[in-house]
Parts: sequence; C-alpha cells; structure tokens
Amino acid sequence: MGKLRKQALRAAFREAVFTRDGHCCRVCSASDTELDAHHISDRTTMPGGGYVKENGISLCKPCHRLAEQLWETGVAAPGLTPEQLYALIGSSFARALRACQERGA
Repeated sequence: MGKLRKQALRAAFREAVFTRDGHCCRVCSASDTELDAHHISDRTTMPGGGYVKENGISLCKPCHRLAEQLWETGVAAPGLTPEQLYALIGSSFARALRACQERGA
C-alpha cells in the first residue's frame, strides 16, 4: 500500500469514526479534548489494517492509553475489552471483519 493511499485511508477512517461517535469519547463522553480513533481489534488481525468504522472507536487520550493496555500487557483495563468496546459502537469482530472484506481490503 502506497504512503499516500494509506494516509488517505487513515484520514477517512478517523473521520468516519469521529462522525459516527459525535466527536466524543465513547468511554467517558469527553468532547472538549483531542480524540484518537482507536482500532478495537489489532490492525494485524484485519485485512487492509482494519481501517473501517466497525473496527474503530473514538477515545480521549486517557481512555486511549487505557485501551492500549491490552496490547502492551495482554490484560485489558476494566470495561475496555475488545468485546466491550465493540458493544459501545454496536459492532463486533465479525462485523468489522465483514466490513473489511466488503471494502476489498
């Protein structure tokens, strides 16, 4: 994947996730802070890096750090398992995978 294509894909992913989530952290509802578009399932487990809104959630910086704990330690912070994050956006690993496949990633 070319650098420009990946940048465009990342930008579209972020915008789709932020728009769906109303530009608020889906865990703590913060809206007056910088947000990250967090990949719920690791990008390496999804075709094309999982850049679909069904695999993304808007998180503020503190909540994003907590969500990343799973990938750093192997143990999810309370309330931040992938299944719990998917539930917050009405998605699942299966839905995210299907969205990646439909996009042709």
